[in-house]
Amino acid sequence: MITYVVIDAEFDGPLPGINSMISLGAVAINKNGDTLGDFEINLLPLENSISDPVTMDWFKNEAKEAYDYCKKNQIPPNEAMTKFGNWLMKLPTPRIMAAHPAPIDFAWINFYLLKFLRDRLDQYPLHYPFFQSMPAFDIKSYAVRVLQKDYTDINRNNYPIELHDNKNHTHKAIDDAREYASLLVKLLNI
Repeated sequence: MITYVVIDAEFDGPLPGINSMISLGAVAINKNGDTLGDFEINLLPLENSISDPVTMDWFKNEAKEAYDYCKKNQIPPNEAMTKFGNWLMKLPTPRIMAAHPAPIDFAWINFYLLKFLRDRLDQYPLHYPFFQSMPAFDIKSYAVRVLQKDYTDINRNNYPIELHDNKNHTHKAIDDAREYASLLVKLLNI
């Protein structure tokens, strides 16, 4: 059975490498809705990176509590990714990365995996042995198909309430990963 690793990343700007990932949350689930594990870590900024002023204003005005949470117990990115890689390797295979929307979170995880775990990759630049498929499974695109909607008609604010309740979206990476893991299980079982 596939292990879906639903990820959510928080970052201090839009560009991996120029800006930094500051928090990573991941929840491993299967189609049956079993939670196989979760992972949460806050990262120190990359050396020589800069925070994007627009992103930082958004955090200050829209998600201050989440930003303050991201600043707790930060560790260097190389240590954080080593811990993430070790956690992934304990999960059942095949492992598929999933996110909502996947293109954003995948860009960050891809950059950090290639930067910090490159020596552990079996087939650089692919993500083996951590993930058996890439890029990431896009929960939003899957919802479009299952719900028979147009892509522009799907966002976290307008899912049917029985599938997804957006009022719990905190912008804390682990909370949002749990929220999207729950959504994915429901979509997989429609």
